[in-house]
Amino acid sequence: MRYLSRRALFLAGACAVVLAIALPAAAAETSNAEFVIIPEGDVFPEDLYAGAIRVVVDGTLEGDLVAFAAEDVVITGTVTGSVTAIAPTVRVEGRVEGSLRVSGNRLEIDGSVGRDVVAAVVSADLGPESDVGEDVLIWGWDVASLGSVGGDVQGTQRNLEIAGSVSGDVDVAVNRLTVAGALDVVGDFGYRSSNDATGLDQLTAGGTIVAKEPLPPNIRVRALTLLGRFMVILFLSIAALTTAYGWPGRTSQAIAEVGRAPVRRWLMGALIVFSPLIAVAVTTLIVGLAPAAAAFPLLLVLIPLILALSGLSLAFSLVAGAPVVGWLGGVMFRRLELYGAILVGSIAVGVVWYLPWLGWLVPLLVLPLGLGAWSATWRQEATASRAD
Repeated sequence: MRYLSRRALFLAGACAVVLAIALPAAAAETSNAEFVIIPEGDVFPEDLYAGAIRVVVDGTLEGDLVAFAAEDVVITGTVTGSVTAIAPTVRVEGRVEGSLRVSGNRLEIDGSVGRDVVAAVVSADLGPESDVGEDVLIWGWDVASLGSVGGDVQGTQRNLEIAGSVSGDVDVAVNRLTVAGALDVVGDFGYRSSNDATGLDQLTAGGTIVAKEPLPPNIRVRALTLLGRFMVILFLSIAALTTAYGWPGRTSQAIAEVGRAPVRRWLMGALIVFSPLIAVAVTTLIVGLAPAAAAFPLLLVLIPLILALSGLSLAFSLVAGAPVVGWLGGVMFRRLELYGAILVGSIAVGVVWYLPWLGWLVPLLVLPLGLGAWSATWRQEATASRAD
């Protein structure tokens, strides 16, 4: 279970979508057993949709494979169609005659893929014996492409090691690029990086070798980001004013709590804001320690809990800023009434959020502090009710 990570837990939700698409398909077999195995020498004559702890193809699958696994998907035999796999680890040691689509923690290819490979993974290792018939497109952190590629090599990687042969072009965006052995590229060899590539003396390219500078931030993306922040500020300001209008007494009490014990209120609110992350960490620990047979059922039980906590945290965050901006506006202009203080505080917080080096502090401070203040008023009300 060492490959289970938060990415694997996220991918469990994606399994429902995969299976929902797969179930209506005709001439297909669906399996949700703990282990789905096609033994060596066996022939499975249909498409296979599998959700399990492990999915292993040692024999022959005459069709497509759509698999979700809590541990790994291993292909040492033959899949005559394409493979779509969501799992912490996917290994291809045999032959996939169609395309390979992978999302997970690690991809290992030491066999052959007849068509293209598309993957979004943390690490990918296409070994020296790997043979991909068409393009390779990988988004990943650590990627090695050391075998034969019949098309182009593309994608974005943090670190890329490349060797072997490429029948098309190489066009990648990387942080560090290493030519790890003899490399024969029929077309162009282009890379976009802020660092120089190493090992280029081992490269033979039929086209041009081009080193490109990293792309500058797109001005339209930056403009849309600024507009998005403005709309968020406007929406949250309206939510804060609406909250104050509906519960003026409670809002004033929460504002007072912000200034009374800010550190304690922030810690209390942080438990609420980060409760989904805490739940993910606890779930990862439980699933990692549980027996393999119990891991998949545990995920099905714990993932809805994580989603519920995330929804509650998001809902509370919509009104979390009201006490903080109200307290800040009152500190800046002491004569302001409740609504004026909230409006002035919202403008001040919005301005800080636009600052390049300080903007990230706004959600980190405002959300936990505001939720802690609201929580303190609820506890005080509960204590008063019990006293009565």
